[in-house]
Amino acid sequence: MPFRRMPPSVLALASASLLVACSDPAEVPVPPAPYAPPPSSTVVEEGPVRIRRDIFLVPGVTPPPNPLTGSTTPAELNAVRIVRYRIDADPPAPARAVAVLMPGFLGGASSYDAMARAIVRRSKAGEPFEAWAIDRRSNLLEDHHGHDVAEVRKDPEIAKRYYFEEEAVEGKTFPGFVDQASVDYASEWGLDTTIGDLRRVVEIVAPEERKARVFLVGHSLGATIAEEYAAWDFDGTPGYDELAGLVLVDGVARQEGALAPKITEDDYLKGSSQDPNAYLTPGLETIRKTTRYIALPLLGLKVYPVAAIAGMRAMWSPTAITEDPYRDNAFLTLLSLTEVPRMTNRAAMGFAMDDSSNGVSFAAVSCGESKGGALAEYDSLFGTKLVQPSDPTATYNWVEYDAKSPREHTSLDDISRSWFEGPSLDFAEWYFPARLSLDAQAAATLVLKDGDWPRATYGMRAIHGASMDLPIFAAVAGLVGDTAALDPLRALVQNVAIGPDRPLAGKPRTDPDAFVVLDIVKLTHIDPLSGTDDGQGDVTKWYDSLTKWMTTNSPAGAVVLAPSAP
Repeated sequence: MPFRRMPPSVLALASASLLVACSDPAEVPVPPAPYAPPPSSTVVEEGPVRIRRDIFLVPGVTPPPNPLTGSTTPAELNAVRIVRYRIDADPPAPARAVAVLMPGFLGGASSYDAMARAIVRRSKAGEPFEAWAIDRRSNLLEDHHGHDVAEVRKDPEIAKRYYFEEEAVEGKTFPGFVDQASVDYASEWGLDTTIGDLRRVVEIVAPEERKARVFLVGHSLGATIAEEYAAWDFDGTPGYDELAGLVLVDGVARQEGALAPKITEDDYLKGSSQDPNAYLTPGLETIRKTTRYIALPLLGLKVYPVAAIAGMRAMWSPTAITEDPYRDNAFLTLLSLTEVPRMTNRAAMGFAMDDSSNGVSFAAVSCGESKGGALAEYDSLFGTKLVQPSDPTATYNWVEYDAKSPREHTSLDDISRSWFEGPSLDFAEWYFPARLSLDAQAAATLVLKDGDWPRATYGMRAIHGASMDLPIFAAVAGLVGDTAALDPLRALVQNVAIGPDRPLAGKPRTDPDAFVVLDIVKLTHIDPLSGTDDGQGDVTKWYDSLTKWMTTNSPAGAVVLAPSAP
């Protein structure tokens, strides 16, 4: 038979087949499994109490349009995300009490991850606790595709390339961060919208059980929002009348019972030239025209995926040294550096988050200390004296919180995990609505009268503060710093005994469980949410105190809750 030349494509295919057939099977690359996002329901902790996390959306309210542009909120954004922590049972076990967790300024649901687990971990046989952390509607604007793929593939560099290098990941390219003009409708995502969304969450629990089982918890600005919810008028029903208790975590309005709001209507509209933090609370006119959300000054929006990527590296390759110009650019601002020295991935996350070095003090935790090189003092973004790595020839590493002397409060693993774990979840709120912090100031008296401009002109209904008859628990950490900050709230309700149909009915505010103020000022502002539950120190004391108080203020028994969405 005459020889016939084979086409090159056939030769190539034959050669490849021969190479595969003759090679060691262990050397043949295995293609990755088809991508699927992290599951919306999964066990997140094994142990004596096995904890499951469910994630689902609850339909929210419909805000009015931006009056300048006529733009309305897209229907898919009229929702709030719930991150539900519960004991692992099918069907879900009836709950003795539910802690509904409202984040603070720039905070996402995962900022509560460690605290939520600690609450569920203290469940008793037959009477479990649940914790529902809230992602406000603005969190739905965030693109977490790069995070999610990186988490599934256990490769943080996927996220780096997605967010910063325009690389397509699993069929999608990052479209860029959301610009202010494209979300002009978010100018109306103020207090009325947030409280309306929160009301939809509370309504998941049967009406007859809310007053017995639902504890509303707020951190920082979220504490002010929680107070205002309790004082809000819902068509004649006060918010507090459907809550078992109110918990304020290192946050308080400080204006409770005042004769008039501290902010004037003119400052509300135009912004205050006297406010040193005016960039964080622009006036309503500016919000409606240009500034619908608040980004961190100098750091901007890129810092959020940078933090998530740093958290992944700290968890999965802690001792490796990774070159990353995007992280280093953030460090130059965050730590006021001129040059970033070599450091392990764990040290990078530690410097970024620890209260001794993190320039954004209200987002810092006490998570250990660096080793391997010298430190120098510097003036942070917000004026405090902090330290930065100062030896360009050194390689820095990190000492865990419980190996430091004196020991601190938050494990680097716990804070790292909260920045990326779970579908569409992270510690932060990338596009925090500027209107929300502005409105929270206007309603902070909790006793708005008919003639007060926030009520008369803007429909804010925080009017029932002087009759709040529910038990109150306040934990004072490093930002509030002084238990006296609770004095205005205590004075407002001091003559209001605990109301009927509550376990402490009739008890005066002098009763130790009717108005609790817990001093945990040694903790940073974030430690009460992220602190590691290791059985020692102020963190465990805080978690124990809170859950004991929730048990005291809820009746025996439990309520059956929906398996996921209502």
